[in-house]
Amino acid sequence: MRAQLFAPPWGVPEMTDAGKEAVEIIGDDVWAEASVLFYAERDARLRLGKRAAKGMQGTINRLLIKKFRDSGWYAKSGYFLKDDTWIRVTFRHQMSLGSDIIDAQKVCHRSGIRLAMILAADQATLDIISPNDSKLLVSFEKLEREIIDLDDVIDIPLLYGKLTPLSHASRAVENQLLRKRPRDISVPRSQSNSGN
Repeated sequence: MRAQLFAPPWGVPEMTDAGKEAVEIIGDDVWAEASVLFYAERDARLRLGKRAAKGMQGTINRLLIKKFRDSGWYAKSGYFLKDDTWIRVTFRHQMSLGSDIIDAQKVCHRSGIRLAMILAADQATLDIISPNDSKLLVSFEKLEREIIDLDDVIDIPLLYGKLTPLSHASRAVENQLLRKRPRDISVPRSQSNSGN
């Protein structure tokens, strides 16, 4: 995925070596690999008559964790840490945005982090990643509004970023990603069949 970075209104922090490495890791065919893996896992489960994931965010997270760990980072649940650099890649519910910013503030003040980054997919990318609930997730647009609103409130060394597809899977896989993935429908059991 492409990670386009922006500085907050309160200043431009110095880019760290680990920060540069993180941008390279995120750009290393993550979108194409996640697309193929998500489609393959989803297709296999559906063929077996099992429930399949509707959103790609879990697949992207697993792939990012593997790539970051392979490069010597601490990586868990969308958090990545190496040396003096802390990163949050979020595909979570929009209600979590404030806690991501507070987490960044805490690690900068308590742990000597010289660069914090919070990265989120833009709305168009979220519409592909998780079409059923994309409007409820943290988007780059929501992240940017919140960061701009924090001018004169916090002053941590922060960059925020927009994630968009960079590499591409095959046309067949890309076409599958653009198809609707409707929610599962639950049908309540009839009370008349319960024997009462």
